[in-house]
Amino acid sequence: MTAIIALLLLVLFCIVGLVLIPLGMPGTFVIIIGAAVYNLVHWSMAVSLPILVVLLVLALVGEVLEYILGMKLAEKRGTSRPAVYGAIIGGIVGTFAGVPVPVLGPVIGLFAGVFAGAFFFELALKKDLSVAFYSAAGAFYGRLGAIFGKLLIGALMIGILFAGIF
Repeated sequence: MTAIIALLLLVLFCIVGLVLIPLGMPGTFVIIIGAAVYNLVHWSMAVSLPILVVLLVLALVGEVLEYILGMKLAEKRGTSRPAVYGAIIGGIVGTFAGVPVPVLGPVIGLFAGVFAGAFFFELALKKDLSVAFYSAAGAFYGRLGAIFGKLLIGALMIGILFAGIF
């Protein structure tokens, strides 16, 4: 019975972790916490220490990759450094502004905030609507690419985790 409960908790942590990633939150670390909870409930080291270390390394790589991909993909489309920071600020504000809308509100708020933050920072800097729009689109695509990369890492972590258990 405890094995079933442990497995259900692990699946729940994995799902929550994957859902948190598009919100810009560290969902990969939630997956690691799920593995630790699985070991605690299962009352054994079913998920071995080497696997936990691999998961931790992947989670750290995911965080760094999310930051670098977001910046580099945005800068590739001509987004200035202040506009990238505006996109980060806008994404945070947008996520919290979207919270009242159930389920998809924070995700929509995140992307709208990234776009608006980059747009207004770039507009204030360059004073050109078309440049600001192009820059904001770059920040949007950068964020999208970063989330996609981190989701792939999260899925890889889950695959490694379940391969190690079974």
